[in-house]
Amino acid sequence: MTHEKVIAYIKKCLEEGKMAEAIDSAKVTIVPISKEELKVYIHKYLEKGWISKAVKGSKAAGIELTEKVLKEYVNRYLDEGRIYSAIEASKTFSIQLPIDKLVIIGRDCLLKGNLSSGLEAYGLIKETPPEQELMICGNRCLCEGQLSHGREAYRLANKSPPVEELIICGNKCFNVGWTTPGLEAYELAKRSPAKEMLRACAEICLIGKNIDEARKALVAAQKIDDTTGAEHIEIREISLEELNATNDLEGSWRCLVPRACEDCDNEREFKERFFILSRCPARTEEEEWLDRTMKEQYGVENYSVGVFRDNRGLIDSAVCSECGSGNIVFDS
Repeated sequence: MTHEKVIAYIKKCLEEGKMAEAIDSAKVTIVPISKEELKVYIHKYLEKGWISKAVKGSKAAGIELTEKVLKEYVNRYLDEGRIYSAIEASKTFSIQLPIDKLVIIGRDCLLKGNLSSGLEAYGLIKETPPEQELMICGNRCLCEGQLSHGREAYRLANKSPPVEELIICGNKCFNVGWTTPGLEAYELAKRSPAKEMLRACAEICLIGKNIDEARKALVAAQKIDDTTGAEHIEIREISLEELNATNDLEGSWRCLVPRACEDCDNEREFKERFFILSRCPARTEEEEWLDRTMKEQYGVENYSVGVFRDNRGLIDSAVCSECGSGNIVFDS
């Protein structure tokens, strides 16, 4: 091995944190390395947070790391939000981390959307992060496309992620080719992404040779294409008086009547609500959408649907006047 190659190899070892190997090679090949040069590399290791490499290197070089120097690095790690490096250094050198600084660092990390480091800082002082800080963290994470961290932050705050933030997260994911979290974000928001966005996402995935994610995006876009031609289902609540007075509906709806309560066997009085559907659901997805919409917008979980000849529908929801149950059996 030529002299130049030996020097290059020793430098490579030093750059990678293999100081003991570099020193041994220098001794064998009689290549001089000064203490000052070794000290510079040890400080480089510490700056990068390579605690174990700095320890091994200092022992191999016979260079003592003073407590003052080590505390300065621990404080630097904390100031820069490098919690894990600070923890490793504190354990390795038996340096106690300042509680007041950990609170400040934990809060700062959460407000910047760094959930893991923020939780780690609060965990060291055995405190629960404030709800507001967690919500801000969740917002930052979602807006940056970090769905799992955003959801976790909101979960810890005992809150649900806002729909608009989930949509922003989904769009952010699609824009960089993250199909799976993008679809999950839209599913949580109970919305459908634009097919054009999904196809653009697929192209990004293909460029990055991420075939599985590209396939998911294209399949999701195709599903949207398949349902695009279907007319949207409109729901309109209507009173019994309006039903009786209208000439627009055939009289078959009168056969849809509540017969008995399944919980208390009451067969007499029921409080009914009626809804007209512009058309009846044609697919499982539409039935699921109708169930969800009736529950979320109208507070109705149990109902029966009658179908008119023109494919419009009538929803009859009944509540037992005796026990208040909505588990009602209908005659139709």
